[in-house]
Amino acid sequence: MANVFVNAILELSEQGFPAVAAEINESPEFVVDPAIAETDDGAFALVVLAANLMEAQRILGPGADRRIAALSISKFAQATGLKTTDLEREVQRLQSQMSRLNFPSKNTVYAMGKVLFQQYDLFCFQDTYFREMKAPNPIILKRLNGLMGYFLWNWTEVNEQYKIV
Repeated sequence: MANVFVNAILELSEQGFPAVAAEINESPEFVVDPAIAETDDGAFALVVLAANLMEAQRILGPGADRRIAALSISKFAQATGLKTTDLEREVQRLQSQMSRLNFPSKNTVYAMGKVLFQQYDLFCFQDTYFREMKAPNPIILKRLNGLMGYFLWNWTEVNEQYKIV
């Protein structure tokens, strides 16, 4: 299951990030073009991994979520050439950041959009009001959130189909 999950995340990130980059780059609300490259999907893949593991933790029973997370992080590290411990720390940092940025909401999709702003430092491309507040423009964020839902697995269905124990 971890192999399938990691391969799907990597493929989804690689194929889906050009749409995310285009949405960011073509947003008229930015006063300066962020010029995010379609191939700059490394940080995005980590966000997708962290968000999916957060969702898995919410849906899967205790123990199964930890096992899936540990195996997935190990496989992801192998596939990307990262150290497992470094990746584990980065995933935990991203999950903590998503929870903090999105508090009190527990909607992972909304958290993904907000953390993308930080990962790609998009604040500096906004108008003065949002740049000084260090807050994403809600119009851009809404469009990003519309895309982020496509990058989350339906963990309820996965759990029902595969009976993860």
